[in-house]
Amino acid sequence: MRLPSLALAAGLALLLPQFALGQSKGPSDAQCRDMTNAMVSSMKSAPLDKEKDKQSAKALFERTEKLVRDNRAKGVNECETWAAISKMVANQ
Repeated sequence: MRLPSLALAAGLALLLPQFALGQSKGPSDAQCRDMTNAMVSSMKSAPLDKEKDKQSAKALFERTEKLVRDNRAKGVNECETWAAISKMVANQ
């Protein structure tokens, strides 16, 4: 399935410019929110060919949306949410 690589690439694309500028601290909450939104968006738009991949992606996307919604309702730091989504995608 190409979904994990697309989602991680979207997150990294937002994170890499920060490192290129030599910033030593981690991303801000706003940057993590942008990365989370980009990852969710890329998951929605990822082209999938096989029905099995579509079902797996749908289940992952539903878990991801629930995690984002729940964490935002609880006031969890956006960087923690982004890290949790990245882990979910990598370990599926």
